[in-house]
This record gives sequence, structure tokens and C-alpha cells, in this order.
Amino acid sequence: MHPYGNDLDQFFDSLQIFDDLHRGHHYKAFIRAAINEFLKSETKEAAFAVYDAFFSSYRITLEGENNRFIDLLDVLRSYEETAATLIDRQRDHYIHSVNVFILGLSIYSQNIAFRQAFDTAILDKSIYPNSYDTRHEEFFYRWGIAALFHDVGYPIEIIGKQLQKFLGFLCDVGDCGEIKALIAFENFDVVNMIPEIQPREEFASAFAQKHPAVAALDLYKPVDLLAYQLYTTLGVDLNLVHQALNNFVDTMAKYGFIDHGFYSAIIVLKWYGYLIQSCNFKPAYFYYPVLDSASAILLHNYYKNVIQKPPFEKGPLSPREHPIAYLLILCDELQEWDREGYGIIDRARVKPTDISIMVTDQAMDLTYITGDRKLPDEFPAEKVELLNKLLDISALFPAGFSVGNESTGDLASLAGALKTQSGIAPRPLLENLEKLAIEIHKLYNQNELERKKGQPLEYPNFSDLPDSLKYSNLRQAREITEKLDLIGCEMRPAGSEGEPLEQIPEEQVEMLAILEHERWIEERRAGGWTYGKVKDTAKKITPYLVPYHQLSEDIKEKDRDVIRNIPALLDRIGMAACRKQSLPWF
Repeated sequence: MHPYGNDLDQFFDSLQIFDDLHRGHHYKAFIRAAINEFLKSETKEAAFAVYDAFFSSYRITLEGENNRFIDLLDVLRSYEETAATLIDRQRDHYIHSVNVFILGLSIYSQNIAFRQAFDTAILDKSIYPNSYDTRHEEFFYRWGIAALFHDVGYPIEIIGKQLQKFLGFLCDVGDCGEIKALIAFENFDVVNMIPEIQPREEFASAFAQKHPAVAALDLYKPVDLLAYQLYTTLGVDLNLVHQALNNFVDTMAKYGFIDHGFYSAIIVLKWYGYLIQSCNFKPAYFYYPVLDSASAILLHNYYKNVIQKPPFEKGPLSPREHPIAYLLILCDELQEWDREGYGIIDRARVKPTDISIMVTDQAMDLTYITGDRKLPDEFPAEKVELLNKLLDISALFPAGFSVGNESTGDLASLAGALKTQSGIAPRPLLENLEKLAIEIHKLYNQNELERKKGQPLEYPNFSDLPDSLKYSNLRQAREITEKLDLIGCEMRPAGSEGEPLEQIPEEQVEMLAILEHERWIEERRAGGWTYGKVKDTAKKITPYLVPYHQLSEDIKEKDRDVIRNIPALLDRIGMAACRKQSLPWF
């Protein structure tokens, strides 16, 4: 199904949409349904439905006009599908942006530290009295703009890369040296200007009066607005950051790169500024939530390219400084799965096809899943190192933040051995055996974190496990159908006819937990483990090779969790435990 478990259900169950409550709409239902359809099939059509549901719900469009925000995103898709095929490195950003949006909703739902950071930084009525009073909607709106629009400037980067490659080909005779293709503007002020529809004293004066520091700035220039937003959120010097942003086009030309986030932020401010004036929306709507989202879009590349370098030299970004920017950097860097490669090199590289995620108030554990080939061995460590450099990760995940990488091919031999010993599994389970094993480990870790708050996990990633413990998870996955059969249930695709079992009754949990412990003892003894009062993994000694009734309650709970987790595990792979027509005899 999808890697988020119940995270998204929890978010949408608690989300309130103002127009639904007060104007009789059903926008939340439309957005929720579009996201669920996208998670079933991550196609461009499904991504379009998410864009359309969000930007139609928060519609700013002149009478009789199409939704121009959707048109803008279609331009991004068109460029990537056509122009990007001529360059070496280019990956999908259209579907990617929807995945970033959904990942951010999951983190917000599951991590109280981020929610508190957002509330502290944003929901101060003395600064912005018009923020939504509906539950979680202010976050939902700001995050939607930032996540769904953060790459709309990418066509400019594609054009630059195309020009660079073509000129490199033309000059590939003799030893000409490196050719740098630059993008210049005859008059950048035309790009960096919001059309003035309403008189300045109507649209900008209230913001200028409330914030005297903007006196020297032009509140119709996106670059000036972005400079002020970075000054207020990050505490950087206003004159220095204003100068850096004003000179950024020349800086990019000098060093031969294009930061699409810079252009994406300008586009968002230019379009929203024009439409908010045209539709006679409150100016504060532009100068607070939209500007906040646009500055997050700017920072998703600009933070590491500029703000962490002289003269600013900022350290890792705190979620309390700029929560939306923090979340965008985190999700943008993590979202690597199911990204189509358009560039010549990217089409051939190993790409994750799936993801397993665990997010709690204490930790985040993410495992990329590939096919027969794994990502480079250094990939997980480099990802963690980069994010720790960019972000104060411990502010959200004090018990740990880890990234792993699993190949379904690596598990094939273990799975094959298991099938040989255990007979033929029902087809739905056989297809998902490896993924189920990884999910079992994730849920085990999640339960451990809840039991032992603040203590580090022994094996944060499935890949960290010794083969014997990987095998144990595979055995648990293999035996799910047998356990279900014992309580009169069977595994079926989610949504099938029949009564789904959302929770296993506790009396049946206890019976199956005893069976699970007996199977675990058989597995350990077959693997050469012996009894000892003190656990020693290296010597294969364990104090738990005893009958179930001799175990302590905390160890019994681990066996019980194996059973309680079954419905949640099946949900993660698009299956469900359903009641059979008649119960078996015991």
C-alpha cells in the first residue's frame, strides 16, 4: 500500500478546513482521496489530481480563468518529459514534489517537537492575526505551497544545463578547456517585480507600518521580500542578505550553476502577489503565509549554497527558526524513491523503488529499498552526514535518526531457504516477504522506543541486523498466514469483501504469543543458540530459551507485539486480515 501506515489517516482525521466547516465544501475529502489514489499508483495523472485538489481548494483565480497554478506545474512536467532527456543528469520533480508534500504531512503528524516548533514560530496572533483558527490548517496551507511549488523554477535549470552540454559538444575539439554557459538578463527587474494592481498604500502600507525595517526595501520586489524574511527568521544581517540576493544572478553566472529554488521563490511571490491583488484578498495573506512558504522554497538550496558560507556562516537550521524551510530541506533530501530518471546518466543509475519509514516523537528511521542492485555502500552515511550538517536533527529526533538501504536481491537467499523449509506460502505473502520482514523490524523498533524512551536502538536499520535476526523476521513474515488461520482469519487484498480485523483480541494475542515464543525457541536452537543467564549475541547465548510462562512481562510483551502488529503490517503492503466464513475448531 504505502509506507506511512496510519500517519496520514491520523493527520487528516484531525485536520480542519475552514471552507468545509463554514461554507459547506468538502475540500478535505477531495485532497485526502487524491493523496490515497496517488499512493496506490504514483503516476503523473495521480500527481496532477493532488495538485488540482489542493490548489482548487485554496483557489485564487480570476472569474472565468483556469487555475493558473496548475498550468504552471504542467509547464514543469512538460519540460522534464521533453527537454530534460537531452542532458546527462535530470530526475523527476513533478511526482517528487507530491511525495515531498506527503512525507512532510507524515512527519508533522508523528512528531510533536515539530508541531510545537511550528506553533511557536508561526501561530502568534500579534504578528499575523489572520492565521487559520482551524486545527492544523495554517501548517497545511503553508506546507502545501512550499512542497508542491518548490521545484517550479526547474525549467530554468534545465535550459542552463542544455546550453552547457551543447556548447561543450561544440567545443570538444582540441584542448579548449571548460566552457561555462551563463544565463543573463537584460533587465532582471522585470522578473523581480510583482505587477502593481492595487495602489501601494493599500496593498503594502500595513505591512510597512508594522515592520519599520522594510523602509529601505521595495515591497513589490520578491528579492527584497525574501531578504527581509531571512533577516527576521534566521537573524542574518539585512543589508548583507539583501546584497547577496540582489547579486545572486551574477554569482550563479560567475560560478557556473543555477539555483532553481531562487527562481521558484520569485515565481511564487510574483504570481501570488498578482492574483491576491487582482482578487482583492487581504494583503496580509501575501506578506505572511505566502512569503513564509516562498522563503522556504528559496532556502531549500540557498541555505547550504549561501547562508552556511561566508559572510553568514550559519550552522544547522533549527526547526524553531524556520519550520517550513526545515521540513522542506529534510523531505527534499530524503525523497529519493520512485524518481524517474530523464537525464542520460540518471536513467542508468540504481534508484530506490520503495521506502520504509518509521517516525515517532523520538526518532526517525528510513530504509530505501532497491531491486537486485543496492545503492552505493556509502550512500546512507553520506545522507545522514549531509542532513546533520544542514539541520539540527536532534531537535526533532533525540533518540536517533538513521538511513538504511536494502536490496530485495540480498534477501533472496534467506527467503529461498525459508520457503524450502516451510513449504509454499500463499501468493500475496510470497510477493511481499522481503518487505514484510523490513516492516516487522520497523514496528519492533517503534515499540522499543515507546517502551524505553530516549534510549538508542540496538539495530536502527534492518541492514544492521545479523543474518540470524534477519532470518527471524523473515520467519515471522512467513508464519502470518498460519497465525491468522488459527484465529479464523485469512489474508486478502485490502478492500476485499469480508470483515477486516483491525485489532486482534487480547485473548487470541496471548495464545499466539505463546506459539510465537515456541517457534522462536525452535529457530534459536536450530541456529546453535544455548541457554545462559546473561545474553551474549557473539557466543549465541540467551536467557530466553525457557518456556513462555517463565519469561518476564517485558519479554512477553515482545512476543505479544509480534501478534498485535499483524494488521498494521498487512496494511503497509496493501493487504488485510479478514474473517473467514466459519471459525475453525480449536
